[in-house]
Amino acid sequence: MKQKVNLRNLEGFRTNKYLIPYLSLQRYGPEKAIEMSYTLYAIHAFYSTMEDIKDLEQQSTFVNNGRRSNVSIALWFLALESFVNCIGKIVCLRNSQDFTKDWSGKSIARRLGFLLDTFPVEGEVLRKSGVIARVNEFLQFRNEIFHDRNVGDDIVFHKTNFSSRPYFNNQVDVFQALVIFIEICCGLRYVINGLDIMPEISIGNHDLLIFDKLDKLYNSFLKPFFIEALAKHNLTTTLDLNIDDYFQPSQYSNIYFGMGEILPVFQYQQNSDYTHPLSQEKTTIGAALYAEVIAAYGKPPGHYDSMHFIIDWPKMYGDAQNERKNNIL
Repeated sequence: MKQKVNLRNLEGFRTNKYLIPYLSLQRYGPEKAIEMSYTLYAIHAFYSTMEDIKDLEQQSTFVNNGRRSNVSIALWFLALESFVNCIGKIVCLRNSQDFTKDWSGKSIARRLGFLLDTFPVEGEVLRKSGVIARVNEFLQFRNEIFHDRNVGDDIVFHKTNFSSRPYFNNQVDVFQALVIFIEICCGLRYVINGLDIMPEISIGNHDLLIFDKLDKLYNSFLKPFFIEALAKHNLTTTLDLNIDDYFQPSQYSNIYFGMGEILPVFQYQQNSDYTHPLSQEKTTIGAALYAEVIAAYGKPPGHYDSMHFIIDWPKMYGDAQNERKNNIL
């Protein structure tokens, strides 16, 4: 008898909350918990950045600016905005304010300013550091990439090392975005009494799963990886990669929230509705298909192609020559 196959649509797994972190206000319980979505965006950004550095490290024919640099920058901005919003949401929930009505439509600098007013000790130091100006330039840089409005004019950034032509960015811009995010996270990591809300990054292999703080993994992995990849090709950068001097308040120093008033909530066991038997076969489907696509072109080793925007080059050339002659006559 043929075994019945349990077919399910992938769309049905979108709402699986397995291992998703939340912040829960004790008096409301998990029903009104706030998603810590920033930590998931930071994980995606971390691995995207790693691939950008790898592009530079492994290139031997030209300086590879990172095939995902635009994506990495966007993800670090998304993580930054989500981090600011997460804290803002929990503050509003605690004070019976409407975050959606009062703050969600304001600029990220205004939302960050709301937090700096709420936590005056952290706020005073962060304001004096000039980080709001850096966040504003980050926003401008990100918007130029997202909305593609630049027509070739250079943009002058005074407080950051972002590219004057945002479309033409590379790993330096990725790291500029990253260190701005880390600076904000360092300054606000202890605003919830008893918690360290610095993003947790998942690392490991097929045998291990480890979580550690973004700032620690930046110093132990991302920064040295970038520096060594630059050095390999006799390259350097003027961007200050040091984060050790960023302001960080002491643990338990902020008592705006009572101890235990806000707790992290995780779903460590997967709901049975989302269990699905996955194949245990080890495959390389994508790699094999990619190799087949390349081989089908039948190009010899060493072939370097160009982009194909012109439909018929001889026709275009001939028609252009004839039009030029007619204009002369």
